[in-house]
Amino acid sequence: MELVEFKNGHVNTVHEHIAITKVKEFLNNHDISKDKGGIHKISTDFFYNIIDMETTTEENRPWESHKEYYDVHYLLNGEETILYNFLSQMELSEYKVDDDWQQMNGEALFSIILKKNMLLLLEPNDAHKTGLLVEEPINIKKVVFKVKI
Repeated sequence: MELVEFKNGHVNTVHEHIAITKVKEFLNNHDISKDKGGIHKISTDFFYNIIDMETTTEENRPWESHKEYYDVHYLLNGEETILYNFLSQMELSEYKVDDDWQQMNGEALFSIILKKNMLLLLEPNDAHKTGLLVEEPINIKKVVFKVKI
């Protein structure tokens, strides 16, 4: 997991992960703010999903991780709480190969609040639960970039 500030087209970090670089370059050259919800393919190994949703409580959202793609989360508006734990600390269930989606159960090690001007990179060993309210439910628009490992 890596959380970085993305402001004015720049990432404030010493060592930039390749997935962060790819997303940063794409965002600097494309205005996605008016894109409709759903999946948008950029190339065979890079796409993004625009999600309009209302933040909710923990019991309404699943734990997940992915084996084939890095996730890079980016909020267009609002804020959300994201829970995190190491995959090794979770009780794994079915892995859905076609969706690259590892189902699981467990408890959070910690939480973060994702806001505008932040990029959150999640790697295969990063169990996460997203879309959670900060204080009250709000509507958010977010982008989840998927970068092939």
